Amino acid sequence: MQGLKVRYIIGVVLLSVTGFASAEPLQPDPAWQQGKLENGFNWQLLQTPQRPNDRIQLRLAIKTGSLSEKASEKGYSYLIPRMALFHQSEAFPAATLQNFWRQATDPDMPLPPAVVSYDYTIYSLSLPNNRPDLVKQALSWLATSVAGAQYTENSLQSGLTVPNIPVATLPVNANDPVWRARLNGSAMLGYDPGQKPNGKVDLASVNSFYQKWYTPDVMTLYVAGHVDSRMLSDSITQAFSSLEGKRSEPVSVAVLSSVKPQAIDILQDKSTQDTLSLIWDIDWLPIKDSNVLLRYWGSDLAREAIYRSLQKTFKQKFAEDGVTPGLDCRVQYQKASCTLAISAPPEKMAAVADVALNELATIKQNGIDPELFNDMMKEKQVQLSQLFAAYARTSTDVLISQRLISQQNGVVDIAPEQYQLLRQAFLGTQNLEQVNMEARRLLSQEAAIVLAQPKEKQTMDAEQIRQKFTQVLWPKLPVVVEPAPESPAVAEPQEGEPAPALPIPAPLTR
Repeated sequence: MQGLKVRYIIGVVLLSVTGFASAEPLQPDPAWQQGKLENGFNWQLLQTPQRPNDRIQLRLAIKTGSLSEKASEKGYSYLIPRMALFHQSEAFPAATLQNFWRQATDPDMPLPPAVVSYDYTIYSLSLPNNRPDLVKQALSWLATSVAGAQYTENSLQSGLTVPNIPVATLPVNANDPVWRARLNGSAMLGYDPGQKPNGKVDLASVNSFYQKWYTPDVMTLYVAGHVDSRMLSDSITQAFSSLEGKRSEPVSVAVLSSVKPQAIDILQDKSTQDTLSLIWDIDWLPIKDSNVLLRYWGSDLAREAIYRSLQKTFKQKFAEDGVTPGLDCRVQYQKASCTLAISAPPEKMAAVADVALNELATIKQNGIDPELFNDMMKEKQVQLSQLFAAYARTSTDVLISQRLISQQNGVVDIAPEQYQLLRQAFLGTQNLEQVNMEARRLLSQEAAIVLAQPKEKQTMDAEQIRQKFTQVLWPKLPVVVEPAPESPAVAEPQEGEPAPALPIPAPLTR
């Protein structure tokens, strides 16, 4: 749907969700084969004969990141992937390594070969199809340069000095004001996945850190593509079975704090538009049984209905004004959030904010337009009827990303056949009254207000907008406290908090 931005950090495209019925535990999709070596190294494989021409995707996920660092080790989790990408060995001298990277990167959709976060590091390779020799070479590189390397001074100097090494971080910018607000009160505060080492770095210290945290028992290799499963299994065993080491202490679990209801102003240098964002933050509930799924699907319909209502109103009132709404829902570090963002020219933002507020207040008071609800449900039925065609078109890159991210966040993948049955049963039970109830729950929950503006065109601030929204959507009603029986005095009225909204599971897939 045009304009609906749903970047699900946990699961995307119809398939990374779970069951529906009477709170039954959910069974993972058997299409994903799994194995484990004696040293604890795990691997998972999805064969895709329906996509024989797709590239073969490999992801090596390691449970370590910046939270593993002591004060004297700050920056090591970011430095090690930079060293790995330039690490030369007997099997990968300079010329071989350069040729390997030319083939292991998708020219049409290049991904960073490594991503570092707070409690995980992921290495990514994308290989041409029908090249079993290159698959073996990729496994060899992962085993000798990533999982079981002996880094040298040359590797260290390359990691420290070579510019523009494509190692990404999540978050992209740990100093983003919204992200900083989420770090307050979290154990993640002070641990930046993109921090570079300060001062002189000792190779022995880096290798010690590496050997402690890069152990095979916390590694999982994911592979998706048209490959021979038996040959791949043998190749994985050959490449990784000799790895040694075992994790002696766990990495701290990264858990974000909720975004408190507040106003956040962001001034940008190059932006030409204002962007107003409403952020609802909700505790994340892993989807492992049908009850959680039922709540997720119900709240997801309500969120989409709210978005569509706003989109329709903006088209009517700002058809030629470049007003663009977007809905971005994601799960990160045990927390789920949905951001309703509206971009507009600076001179239009005041009017746009008022229209958005009026529309949300109307939905909270009167509910979703019945015609819009009916159209949305018809579209969902059409999407469901096209499920298998959509699955056949889903690229190996999306399939492997779904699997990895859903497992990071406690989502059980089910087969598309089961999904179709469960989704059909769910859609058959939905009505406008249920969607309106969920919409009111969301709109009764106070959101954080973020306003990003160009520096040279700052015309308003987030607190102004927040006060308007609070007055209309989230009024704080005074509470009269009854006097104690033994005292004739009457207590002064106190300002109370509105009744808390019920937790709404974050969207995973649509």
